[in-house]
Amino acid sequence: MQPGARFRLVVRRGPQPNQQHELNRDTITIGRDITNDIVVNDPEVSRHHARLVRTSAGFEIEDLRSTNGTFINRHRVTTPQPLSNGDLIGLGETVTLAYEVVSGKAEPTVVAGGAGSPYAQQPIPQPAPQVPPPPGGMPYPPQQQPVYAAPIQDSGGERNRWIIIGCAGLTLIFCCVLVAAAIIIDQQNLYCDIPIMQNIEFFCVP
Repeated sequence: MQPGARFRLVVRRGPQPNQQHELNRDTITIGRDITNDIVVNDPEVSRHHARLVRTSAGFEIEDLRSTNGTFINRHRVTTPQPLSNGDLIGLGETVTLAYEVVSGKAEPTVVAGGAGSPYAQQPIPQPAPQVPPPPGGMPYPPQQQPVYAAPIQDSGGERNRWIIIGCAGLTLIFCCVLVAAAIIIDQQNLYCDIPIMQNIEFFCVP
């Protein structure tokens, strides 16, 4: 073991990806129960799933009779097994933790799993190259902004349509009133009460 080396587990798959857990105790328990040193809230993880024990070379892992098993690089653990830098610890089928050894001088440049692993460090995106200015110090022509035509509002036609509808409604009401009055006059025989009808003998006989 390197002098000043530190050990940690990094969540590669499962709840809270990329979360780091420093292994700074001699015995560390892992499980779903909140009494564990490292709590992994996943239905595949047992309440008390596995235990890490410090050795002279680092840490070894032991399965605590979990329901879905503990794995090192996809091999099930049945007895305490030592861990090496870059090992992938599986808790059931849905949780994967990477075991990392960090030296006291510099951080590792490659994460657990190696170059061919899906957990290999992703390249840092480079900024887009800047376009050099045109020769002669002339500025670039400004970009033409699209011109949007304002919608044409036909307010006059809309107003005329409502005027026509109003006139038609008034005319219809007037006709209905005339018809109703004629019916009432006919039923009540009120022709002679109308001044214009009093001079017509046909309607009013003295």
